[in-house]
This record gives sequence, structure tokens and C-alpha cells, in this order.
Amino acid sequence: MLHHLQHIVDLVEICRLKEIQHVVVSPGSRNAGLIKLFASNSYFKLHSIVDERSAGFYGLGIALATQEKVALLSTSGTAVLNFSPALCEAFYQRIPLIAITADRPAHLIDQQDNQTIRQENIFQNYIKASISIKQPLQNELDQLEQIDSINKILNVAEEGICGPIHINVPIAEPFYIEMPEKANTYHITPPKKIESSNFTQLYKRWQQSTKTMILCGAMLPNKSLNTTLNKIAESNSTIVLAEPISNLKGAHFIQQLDQLFWRLNSQPNKDIVPDLLISLGGPIVSKHLKLWLQKHPEINHYRISEAPDHIDTYNNLKENIIADSSLLFNELESLEKKESSYQKHWQLLSAELLEIQQKQIEKIPFSDLKVYATIAKQIPENTTLHIGNSAPIRYTQLFNLKNADKVFSNRGTSGIDGCVSTATGYATIDQNLNILLVGDLSFLYDSNALWNKNYPNNLKIIVINNDGGGIFSMIQGPRQQEGFEEFMQAHHPVDLELLVKAHHIEYIKCTASECIITSIKQLINSPSAAILEINTPNTINPDTYQKLIQNLK
Repeated sequence: MLHHLQHIVDLVEICRLKEIQHVVVSPGSRNAGLIKLFASNSYFKLHSIVDERSAGFYGLGIALATQEKVALLSTSGTAVLNFSPALCEAFYQRIPLIAITADRPAHLIDQQDNQTIRQENIFQNYIKASISIKQPLQNELDQLEQIDSINKILNVAEEGICGPIHINVPIAEPFYIEMPEKANTYHITPPKKIESSNFTQLYKRWQQSTKTMILCGAMLPNKSLNTTLNKIAESNSTIVLAEPISNLKGAHFIQQLDQLFWRLNSQPNKDIVPDLLISLGGPIVSKHLKLWLQKHPEINHYRISEAPDHIDTYNNLKENIIADSSLLFNELESLEKKESSYQKHWQLLSAELLEIQQKQIEKIPFSDLKVYATIAKQIPENTTLHIGNSAPIRYTQLFNLKNADKVFSNRGTSGIDGCVSTATGYATIDQNLNILLVGDLSFLYDSNALWNKNYPNNLKIIVINNDGGGIFSMIQGPRQQEGFEEFMQAHHPVDLELLVKAHHIEYIKCTASECIITSIKQLINSPSAAILEINTPNTINPDTYQKLIQNLK
């Protein structure tokens, strides 16, 4: 029988060989041996985050910044369960998080042993794969088989559609002892490559189409793809719709979408219905765009993805194309295409609606809408912008975010539970100025993100405090429900200034239109981490938003 800790020595060495450099560590005793092994190897960069829920999202932020696998390490028991929200978000964002969870040996499960729960397959609905490492190892054959299993599951995180995986690690006592030696050899193999589709049918559709729409959902930055799509967007028979979280920008792209589809859903226009739709990336934010596309089952829709996913959001999917999007669009760009006035129709409508919006915003009083309009103009160039869910992501959709170098939001599951932690993890790696726009409930929900001894100085947070869940006032229906203010809008008594200062972070406050610009400048110019609270009147926020919608319709 091999040493009872041989399996954790092998696991850490395989992580090194598979180039998993960043490890987010939450404290505990059962994972002490793993902590020791990771901490004693200079290859790894460890991040100490006590709250496992925050740690999961912090790791997600690092993975977004590095575009590499990131490991999460926890002790046993309910600590493990707290990784769930971040792993779920990573699953739908297609991010390769590696959850490594220490566990009691199998014979202690359900035996009233301290800090012991059923950890095998605990995340089964929201990960790509899971294994529970064998312990103890009987012989070298056992060891070789286990090394192969660990290698394979780490490959799964990157094969085809990326996503999180779970490695559960039973560890027997004693574990505060000298560790055994590494194995003599580790057989490591690379991830498998997914074969591309046949593009013949798409090529034909592309050349025949006079009304082509390219719809870009949430994506990581991709310079090659951005360059190619800009060339394609010069065609007057093609329109590129790219929300800010697509991280794509172009002179001919349309990025402010809600205004268009408020109008189009109330005043149909057959001239701008595409005959070819090509979609790529993750979810889109605009519900109104989704509703509009779902009204047109006749559209020939081709979705591009890294592996078969058959996502048919708009109920008109013709084919799921498996391809590298940059390479595919390079091929399409080289093909001849028919001329039309399709792009002109879209650009004229967009310009008309943005002019209406601008005139209205100039007249409105201090409110959420006024605040977000001002913030959008004040974002410095080369900023990494993080946007919280619910009201912030919907308001920011309305404005030009051209100065933001990169834009991120947790739109995999669209939850409010890890917005601050994700931005914090990202800013830890990114050298640029990072700004997070977040609502008060989201900020409070994830305030443990501030519990970090190495909080990044380049992260500046703007909390739009409208005293509760402002989103429920924006959408139709909730305000008419009994118990709305107490149980849906959820007014709270928290003094944000005291909370922020408890974490020794600079605090700034603004309560009127006159101080928005000066407060933002103070925030941006702060040499340390800083948080700006802007209090807006929740009594008029819903009306200003609804009036904008009605005018644009």
C-alpha cells in the first residue's frame, strides 16, 4: 500500500504539469496538506479568500482575466456547497474552473463524523465532469490509473465547450506530517480537438443573402475576430449587432440594442428582418431583441460554437456550425456578397432613436437614468468595466461604452450573488483601471468580497443606491403585487459608509446631479481602492425609465 497522502502529492504535481497556476484557497484543516503542497511550490500563485462563495467568484474573475484554468480549494463539509453559485455561473459562461474539495474518507460518510457531508457528484448539474480520487492507493498500478484519471478530467475542462469540473479528494489523518515523494513519471496528454463542421451550405446562404444579421452575445475579447467582423461590416448588405459584453467594437456595429427593439416590437418593419442570421457567443441581454427574433421563424439561423450545443434561443435554428469563429468569418469575408441597402435601414433607425433618447435625457431630473448616462460619458479610455446584474446591466445597455476597453457581467445565470467578487478577482490580475457598476442589493449581497487583505487598488466601485431592488420597478408587473416594497424591492437599513470603512476602503458619496462628475473623478483619481455611493430617488426612477421606453416606441 502506498503512503496515505500520495494521492494529494500527485494531484498537485499534475496541476503544475497542466499549467494551472492560480489557486484560490479557502482555509480549513482537512485541506491543510493540499494547502501546504501548493504553497511550497513557487510555480503556483495562491490567493487567500476566506468565504468560499466569494472565493468561487473571485476565481471566476481571475479565469476571465487570464483566459486560463483556475483552481478553487476548500475544506470539507458545507464549505464545499458554497462553491455552487460560481461553478454554475462558470458552467453557463463556459469558464474552466477547477473545484478541488477536501473530503473525509468514504467509510466516515453518514457516520455522524464532524464536518462530513455527501460530496461525491455534489455539483453534478452544473459541471462538465466529476471524480472522487481513490484513497488509499494499493500499488503503483493504482497510482498510474489515478494519474490518468486526473489528467483526463482536467482535459475535459478545456475540450470543446469549456466549463468547470470537480475533483473530490478524500484525505485520511494524520495530514500534518511529512509528505511522500512525487511519482517517477507522470503521463500527461493534451485535450482532444473537436472536428469542424462542413460549411458549404452556410457559404451558399452567405453569398445569396442581401439581408445578413450577425448577432454577437457575451464573449471574451478576441482581436482577430473583431478585426474580421469590422471588414465584414463594411458590406452594405450586412449588419453586426454587438452588445457591450460581446467585447466587440466597430464603426459600423450597432451596440445599443434595446432602443431598436422597443420600437420594432411595437412598429413592425419587414424591410429589416434578416434572411440570414449568424449568431455566436453567449447569452444576449436584450429581452426585446429575443422577442423580436422569436416572431420570425422564417429566418435562416446558423449558430457558431466550439462544439455541438444546439442552442435555439430564437426558435429558428437551421444549423449548429462547429468552428473557430475567427477562421470561419475570415473565410466568409473572402467570398463575394450581393449589395443592398440593408445596413442603411438599421443605421438610420438607430440614429433616429438615439437622438430622441439624448434629447429626453437632457431634460430629466436626477434619477438612475440620469446617473448612468453621466457615468457612461465619464469612463476613461482603456478601462475594464464590470457591470452588475438586474438594473445596472439594463441601464448601461442604453449608452455608448466606447471608452471601456473590456466589458464583463455575470450573464451566465444573471445572478447578483458574485458581481463584486468577480470584479475583484479580475482586477487582481488586470493592470488597467477597473470600474464596477453595481446596485445596492448586489453590493450588500456580495460584500464579503471586501474581506480581502490584498484588495486591488485599481478597482473602483460605483454603487447606485436606490434603496432596494430597482429592477422590479423597471419591469411591468411587480409594482402591482401585494407586498412589493417589503418582499420584492426589499428596502434595507444598511449604512454603506460604515460597511465600507469597516474594510478600510475609501468612501465617497453623491446625492445630486451636481456632484456626479466631480465624485466620479475623485473616485478614478484615488490611489487606492475606493467606493462611490450614489443615492438616487426610487420614487421617480421607474417613471423616467418608462417614459423613455414610450417615447422610443
